[in-house]
Amino acid sequence: MLDDYRKAYKRGQKELQSEIAAGHYPYPPALDDILKGYGCAGEVPVGTREIDMSLIAGTKTRGRQNMFSSGFMPLAEPGSEFAGKWSDLIDSQRAEGLRDPIVVYEFLQRFYVQEGNKRTSVMRFLGMPTIPAKITRVVPMPSDDKALRIYQEFMRFYRVCPVYGITFAEEGSYLKLAFLFNQNLEEPWPDDQVRLLDATFGAFADAFRANGGDAIPMEIGDAFLIYLKIYEKGRIQQASPTEVGKMVRHIWNEFVVSSDKEESIAFLEDPTTSKAKPKLLPELKSLYKTAVHARPFRVAFIYERNPLDSGWTALHEKGRLELENRLGATIKTKVYLDCVTDDEFDWAVGEAIEFDADLIVTITPTQMSQALRAAVLHPERTFINCSVSLSHSAVRTFGGRLYEAKFLLGALAASMADNHRVGYVAEAPVYGSVAEVNAFAIGAAMVDPYAQVYLKWLSAKDYDWRRELCEADVRIVSARDYPDPTRPDDPWGLYRVEKDGTATHLAEPVWMWGHYYELIVQSIRNDAWREEGDERRGQALNYWWGMRTGILDVNLADELPRGQKALVEVLRESVLSSRINPFAGKLVSQAGTVRPEGADRLSSKEIVRMSWLNENVIGRIPKQRELSADSLEKVDVSGLIPVAPEVSAVLSEAKTTGSAALLAAEEVAEKLPDEDAPVVPVIEEDGAPAASAEKNDETCDKTPGQEAGPFAEPEGVHDKEADAR
Repeated sequence: MLDDYRKAYKRGQKELQSEIAAGHYPYPPALDDILKGYGCAGEVPVGTREIDMSLIAGTKTRGRQNMFSSGFMPLAEPGSEFAGKWSDLIDSQRAEGLRDPIVVYEFLQRFYVQEGNKRTSVMRFLGMPTIPAKITRVVPMPSDDKALRIYQEFMRFYRVCPVYGITFAEEGSYLKLAFLFNQNLEEPWPDDQVRLLDATFGAFADAFRANGGDAIPMEIGDAFLIYLKIYEKGRIQQASPTEVGKMVRHIWNEFVVSSDKEESIAFLEDPTTSKAKPKLLPELKSLYKTAVHARPFRVAFIYERNPLDSGWTALHEKGRLELENRLGATIKTKVYLDCVTDDEFDWAVGEAIEFDADLIVTITPTQMSQALRAAVLHPERTFINCSVSLSHSAVRTFGGRLYEAKFLLGALAASMADNHRVGYVAEAPVYGSVAEVNAFAIGAAMVDPYAQVYLKWLSAKDYDWRRELCEADVRIVSARDYPDPTRPDDPWGLYRVEKDGTATHLAEPVWMWGHYYELIVQSIRNDAWREEGDERRGQALNYWWGMRTGILDVNLADELPRGQKALVEVLRESVLSSRINPFAGKLVSQAGTVRPEGADRLSSKEIVRMSWLNENVIGRIPKQRELSADSLEKVDVSGLIPVAPEVSAVLSEAKTTGSAALLAAEEVAEKLPDEDAPVVPVIEEDGAPAASAEKNDETCDKTPGQEAGPFAEPEGVHDKEADAR
């Protein structure tokens, strides 16, 4: 019908003018032109399949390219021969459908039409979701380009599961998708699993696009993974299209937050108070408070471990009890221990709902996926997770700027060391941990410019850090921040190793979790919590408070010399008043200058995700294969180093099968090559970017005759003490 053509022609003209106004190429791109920039390693026939119309990107050759708008709407005049043929084709389509498939070439999961441009145009106009097509794949030349590496993984995926349209922005995502369906990328998937994935993705894609997903700057496969991880597989499979639409809308903020990695997290560095104060007469204030707090505020704590075998859990349990003491009859709390697997966690959440908890607290990053799933299922409850720099909308995170306390301890350590050598034993390379190392090292250098910090890792396996520090004649050591209940005799905090091998405790950082929880409860009660969320829609909120809020401090041993106590107190007051910040001004890494003299403080994100080590640190960040099973799980969730998707997939089983999967992940990690470490950013003294100064991971001797350990000083790091001599 010519009426249809006129409507399609108007749409085409509108698209044409819109593209021109935006400065874009107004016609479908030609694959032959695209390949001039990529090259072609060959062509592979794929066969005839139904393909998603949204994946048709252009034409194979220039040919009659200018007969169509970028959206394949016709541009020829309504009275032309082309218009007549187009009209006949749409009539035929309505009467009997398309008999012959179009011929397309596929490149990077986009299709380019060789034969059937008018058929494609008609199907686009009619809004048909798919079209039959005979496909030939154009294989790109080998390249280190990220997009091409992801496409290589897609080709592995397609060989075992022939489904088009699931696109990702990150490597390893196809393997993660396969594991979510209990499959891999090596063996062909059973037909029922291929159909299940195709149907599940199709239903999700329709709902995602119908709700405006095309306007979100993220690959649809990444959104699909979020959807699969939040909802139970059984619920997804049984959901009708209407229900899928509701499920997608319910987690829409998760897509929005995840789509912008640069701006998705808002670090709130100080507690806020409500702007909407209740306007009550003074004589009614007490009545108001009585009415509001007649029902105690209820808080449920879900612990992955037990205070009897986990020092970290013991700290939070102490905070829970302090919260009860601080708020008295206005608060009720309940605790659930040893909730490791998904079933155990879900049981605890069910109990917390029965308890009518207003706030549900989780205390480790490894609980985030469980907390997120529960928060989506129970939006009427508030869930929080003790972690930093994890981007989720439904679960807010909380933590502290521990680096401030470490800065003070570094200064104290250097003042106590008589040979310019101090040791630092970090837990695991997770977000914030390297900033703590560097703050300690910067504090030490402030007191002693020749101070060197020997870095070791508790998370590394198969090496004796105590022996290495002893052999390096390091006697002032900052180790685990809290005692280990299973090893009560082990030294912790900052301590000095005496000549007889015993340890004298000097100081430690102190967490006031009870006060932290009190501030969170108050913010929920006085509406500051809601207002913060309203003001920062589309962002994940991360409470990252410091010493001036009273949730962190440093405790000094009574036996510490008066001069050292005075030193720490002076620096403490300077930190509290912001006169000193370890990450303001000139910063120099092992590779070179990171920030010039006079620079402002690094942003919260730059501090949290810091992956370079200060110039006076002797050591390096461990690699995936060097980490213990427990540490791999932490690093997989919130780590500074990449974890291979093969390891990540096995770790995901830990929430179902328990510790056996952790050990299996450790074995997998040992067999895989290490991922490339982030390039350390360095600049010239005048502030201009310098040539890349990649860090050498090879170890070297620190002292003549001393054997280098697995985390010894990288080549090129100078011994300031030796230079001075």
